[in-house]
Amino acid sequence: MIIGANDSDLAYPQGNTIGDFLKPFGSNGVKARAVYDPQNTGDAKEVGDKIARDRGQLEPARFIARLLSAQGQMVYEFRYSYVADSMRQEWSGAPHASEVPFVFETLQARYGDKATAVDEAMARTISGYWIAFAKTGNPNGGGRANWPAYNANQDVLANFTDKGVVIEPDPWKERLDLTEESHHNEK
Repeated sequence: MIIGANDSDLAYPQGNTIGDFLKPFGSNGVKARAVYDPQNTGDAKEVGDKIARDRGQLEPARFIARLLSAQGQMVYEFRYSYVADSMRQEWSGAPHASEVPFVFETLQARYGDKATAVDEAMARTISGYWIAFAKTGNPNGGGRANWPAYNANQDVLANFTDKGVVIEPDPWKERLDLTEESHHNEK
């Protein structure tokens, strides 16, 4: 399985204030505030969007990767952070489904003549991973960066960024760990 989410994926915050958004974290509210607003900006919209995105998209994708990999399944987790050149002034991150024209190399249908050579190179790369996976069950090969199968102890994913494919431990691990713990506490 390939599973992941976009860095600026869907977000439906529950509440209006930072205090509202931190309620699901219970006794970890202070820690969550520090993780979600490390510069202490007090920007409720930004904090609420991050929390909602993590709760609704990012942590559930990682949870499925953890669950299936613990059962011996080969799972490859990704984060899609690439923003098409023509949208970089408009989008601060990759919104929901913005990876689709790249995965299927259909940039012209989405961006027309605004698709750049850099966009096309990313589309070839990401599509190459998905095609290899569809053919073999393994996304690697073809000279692309080696994308390791998910392992909860290492928490490594492939991050498709404006700087290329970055294979790295999830930089949002602390956020997602708190979110996962808050989900367990709600049950």
